Order: sequence, then C-alpha cells, then structure tokens
Amino acid sequence: MNNWFTSEKSVRFIFPLLVAITITSMLFYIDEGFYNFKWMLNIGNWILFLMYVAAIYILQLIFILPLYKLAPRFIADSGKIFLAIAVVLHLLVVILL
Repeated sequence: MNNWFTSEKSVRFIFPLLVAITITSMLFYIDEGFYNFKWMLNIGNWILFLMYVAAIYILQLIFILPLYKLAPRFIADSGKIFLAIAVVLHLLVVILL
C-alpha cells in the first residue's frame, strides 16, 4: 500500500516542508508573539514567516537530497521522527506557557 505518508515524493519534499513550518512556527511563537499567537494579526510577520519557512526548507533540501541517494530509508525515518518530536515539543510549549 503506497499512501502519501510513505510515498517517495512526500519523504523528499513534503516532510522537509512540514519540518520547516513547525520550526518556524515555534520560533515565531516564542520570539515574535512573546509566547502567544498575536503575531498572526500582522501581515508583515506573515511575510517574514514565509521567508523563514522558505529558507529553512531550501537548506533542508540542499542537505537532504544528496544524502537521500545514499540512505533513503534512514532519511525517511529520521525525518518522520524529527517531525513527530518537533510537533510534540511545540504542543508542550503552547500548553505549558
């Protein structure tokens, strides 16, 4: 069974994007919003948010795609594990603060 979660395209391109969004949202929650989501009300913060996501995403692709040819299962599994850890940490920060 080949669904979107295990497909090669999602591992190479979608998971790095989800990781970039998660990391950037954590940074903006802490830095721009002072531990709240009021930063979302300003259009300028959204522009900066998208720039950060793009930069982190491009850096991930630069590092991951060449390594993917050497060890595709390791990259896929580590990406999923990192995404799960980042989401859990983000939820803990939101709940506890």
